[in-house]
Amino acid sequence: MICQNCNKNVKKPLELYTGDWACPLCKKALSVSSIAVVVNRENDETFKLSELCYLRALKCQKDTKRYEKEIGMAIDNCRIAARMGNPKALIRLGYYYEYGYISADLLESFKIAYEYYKLVWNSMPEIAEKPDDPDYNDGCIKLRTAAAWHYLELLKKLPESFRRNGNLSYRDEKSKIKSKGISVPDDESAELAMEEDRVAHVLNVLQSCMSKEKSPLFGIMKLEKGDFEALCAVKDKSNKDDTPKLIRYAQKMLIVIFDMEDSSLQTIKRGEDLQNVSLNKTHYLYFFNEYGAHGISERKCAQIGKALKKGTGMTEYVPVKRIIEAMGKGGGQNDIIFSEDDVLMYRSRLEPFAHATGDLVNSVVNR
Repeated sequence: MICQNCNKNVKKPLELYTGDWACPLCKKALSVSSIAVVVNRENDETFKLSELCYLRALKCQKDTKRYEKEIGMAIDNCRIAARMGNPKALIRLGYYYEYGYISADLLESFKIAYEYYKLVWNSMPEIAEKPDDPDYNDGCIKLRTAAAWHYLELLKKLPESFRRNGNLSYRDEKSKIKSKGISVPDDESAELAMEEDRVAHVLNVLQSCMSKEKSPLFGIMKLEKGDFEALCAVKDKSNKDDTPKLIRYAQKMLIVIFDMEDSSLQTIKRGEDLQNVSLNKTHYLYFFNEYGAHGISERKCAQIGKALKKGTGMTEYVPVKRIIEAMGKGGGQNDIIFSEDDVLMYRSRLEPFAHATGDLVNSVVNR
C-alpha cells in the first residue's frame, strides 16, 4: 500500500483501534478518502480502456501468460482512473482487492475495498465533463447504489480484528447509507449474524489474546447489568472442574473489573476474587495481555502496562479510568481494544513507551 504522504510502499501499516490504518514511517493516515470523486472524459476513457483489458483477460484465461498481461493492464489503467476520481474505477478497484486480483493479505484487501466502496457511496460526484453514459445521471445514484451494495456485502465478511472493537455495525452502516438517499434492501439475517452475544463477544476477545499471531495488547469492555454474572457462569469445558473461563484467562493475563459508581476495582486472579465484585451493576473489564504475540518486546509491553497502572496516592489505573469515562460520553462505546500499533503511532525514536502511552490515552479522551 502506497502512503500518499511520504510516497513509501507500506508493507506493514499501523492498525489502529479506530479501524483506521497509518503509515509507520510518517504516522499519517493511510486512506483513499482524500480522493475527490469526479467524472470527466479523461478518467472515463481511461476506465473504459481498463474494462476492455479486463474483458480480454476473461476470454483468454487458459492462456496464462496473455491473461496475466491483460489483467495487469486492466488493473494499471483502473488505478490511474481511480486516482483521477472516477467512481466506476473506484468500485472496480475495490472489487479487484476484494476478490484477490491484486496481491495483498486478507486484512489489507478488506480494508482497501472497504475504503473504495465507501468513498463512492458517501460522496456526491462532481460531473466536470459528462460522458454519454446514463450511469452518470442523477448524481451517479446508480453507481453509488452499486457501491453501497458491494460495501454491505463486504461487511458480511468482517475480519475479527475489525469485529473486536465494534466500530462497524451492519445496521448502523446501512442507516448511514439510507441517510444519503440510497435505497438498499433489508437483510435481517445479516444484521442478526453480526450481532454477537455480549458474553460470547467478551470471551472471544479474551481468547484472541491467546493467538500466536498478532494479539490485542490491552483493552476495555463494558459489562451491562447481568453481564458480569453471565460471564462468571461460563465454565471451562476443557477441564473437569467448574473453574470459570474468566479465571482461566486471568491466570494468563491481567484482568481488572472496574465499578465506576463507587470508584472501586477488583483484580481477578482466582475464583474468590469474583465474590468481591458487586452484582447487578454496570462494570468495565480491563485486560492487559503482556505476554501475547506482539511486535514489541515483553520489556516494552511492561513499560506500557506500568504507564496504564499509573496513579496518585492510593488511586491506581488513572489512565484506564480516563478512557472508561470517555467511553461513557457521546452515546457510549462498549469496547476499545488496543494493539502495540496504537502506542507506536505516538512514539518517536527518542520517546519512551510510557510517554507514548500517555499521548495515546489523551488522544482517546479528546477524540
